[in-house]
Amino acid sequence: MRIIVKKRTIILMLLCLILGFTIAYRIYVTPKADSKSWTITKSTDSSKKFISKETLITGIKQKQKLITTEVNLNEKMTIDNSWGNLPIFKKIQNIDFIGSGVYVVDLSSINYNNISINKNLISIALPKPSVEMITLNEEKTIYETPENGLLRFGDIKLSTEEHQQLISTVKNKMKSKMMEDQYYNKAIDNSQKSMRNLITSMSNANYSINIKFQ
Repeated sequence: MRIIVKKRTIILMLLCLILGFTIAYRIYVTPKADSKSWTITKSTDSSKKFISKETLITGIKQKQKLITTEVNLNEKMTIDNSWGNLPIFKKIQNIDFIGSGVYVVDLSSINYNNISINKNLISIALPKPSVEMITLNEEKTIYETPENGLLRFGDIKLSTEEHQQLISTVKNKMKSKMMEDQYYNKAIDNSQKSMRNLITSMSNANYSINIKFQ
């Protein structure tokens, strides 16, 4: 019975943490509706205006995930719109994408079977950290001046579909980089430390904490 109570205490501590994240999300992240319209007038075409209407929240989902690691990312892409191999038809532009990514541990599946207690040793089995989200910072993205041959002029223009494909490619490359061993192992190490610190800070007893990922 004593072990069951201890397990229940650990689960309750983690649930309290999740509840705190949920409340904070609803207070600080959920925006208030604003029905007023406003107009953006900055455009290369003076006759073109962009009108923003009310922003609607179409759904809110509860997430029981703990962010343990955040990384800064930089991906350099080259758009080659050259005609053939002759230098006079060259048209190349480099873009430096700046972003960030987070590793999370999913706590939604924690139950009594994930926790074992042997005297002063607490062992907890958790899912491995995963890459939850990659966000690009448009304000910090650097578009270099195009390298044009003698017979090529102007900037490289992408269609909406091409731009979306470019962004998707950048995010996939960033995610692949985050999954490389040297970075992923650091995320595992940080996740173990975060869970140990979390449990230790909520317990008065002198327990050794063993975090295993499966």
